[in-house]
Amino acid sequence: MGLLYELMIETADATTTVQIEANSKEEALEAGQELYPGCRLVLVKPEPGEQL
Repeated sequence: MGLLYELMIETADATTTVQIEANSKEEALEAGQELYPGCRLVLVKPEPGEQL
């Protein structure tokens, strides 16, 4: 089971956050890029104990 990461996704029209389960912050960002191509992504909250 991976860690729960929160990503902020910024499009031309809006900004929203989603939770993604991943094994690392890099994996979370890669998943976000696949799900939301062309959008600006920011990792805003890792699971407690994980460093950004």
